[in-house]
Amino acid sequence: MDPIDLTSYSGLAAVYLLSVNLLLGILMSARYNPWKRWPHRRINILKLHNWTAYVGLGLSLLHPIPLLFVRKPRFALVDILYPVSSPEQPTINCLGAICLYVLIFTVITSIYRAEIGRQRWKPLHYLTYVVATLFVIHGALTDQHLNDSPVDLLDAEKVGIIACGVVILAAAIVRFRWTSKHPKFHPPTRATVP
Repeated sequence: MDPIDLTSYSGLAAVYLLSVNLLLGILMSARYNPWKRWPHRRINILKLHNWTAYVGLGLSLLHPIPLLFVRKPRFALVDILYPVSSPEQPTINCLGAICLYVLIFTVITSIYRAEIGRQRWKPLHYLTYVVATLFVIHGALTDQHLNDSPVDLLDAEKVGIIACGVVILAAAIVRFRWTSKHPKFHPPTRATVP
């Protein structure tokens, strides 16, 4: 397996894990209870959500590293950390780097959620939708062979990445529509004192 394949597979695994992570987060935000509903088992969704986040972040951090060992085109460390002038697809690589940095920010703010406070943390955590948008765009438009071939959106890997984006979008729409119809799931508002 060459470095380009390692980069592709680690990125694809990160996309799938982070998609599962987002879907678990959507379930938790809608107060889904797997004990009362399907599958009628005690499942710690928060623990699974955290695990998929940490492993997805690890895979995302490892994803560009094998590019340092590709002979042609030659990537330097600066091309990975700040890919504005990377030898291949600098715009798409910048989107991937922004995605990674926003993901790191989201995970760090989640670790310090108690110190930040829920009211401040929650709007920051909505950045996960930005992460999802960016990883779908980056994954779907990247030339995974690095040989200047046109992007084939019907490639199985690309179809899988786009499918993840469609599922996340559909789940987010259903979640926001459901919570708007169920007022008990709205965050409490402070009563104004005259």
